[in-house]
Amino acid sequence: MYIPLPFLVLGVVLLLVFVLAARRRGGGDMIERQRRNTPVSPVDAHKALADPDVATALAAGRKIEAIKLVRQRTGLGLKEAKDLVEKS
Repeated sequence: MYIPLPFLVLGVVLLLVFVLAARRRGGGDMIERQRRNTPVSPVDAHKALADPDVATALAAGRKIEAIKLVRQRTGLGLKEAKDLVEKS
């Protein structure tokens, strides 16, 4: 079976672009994990609880939403954010 050279080259280039794009997407997860592993001071954690969006979610009884917001604002892990929200 004969495949013309330009089609073969095009196929290889497209494959490389796909592989590089897939690798680049995975790097963001690693950065996110590193950001979450950095320690957060207790003052910053309690400032997140004072945030109006978090306070509104807690007042309305939407604990899961409050936990998500605390995680976004502090970079805490799920367990740490849950413990912080439940203590408030």
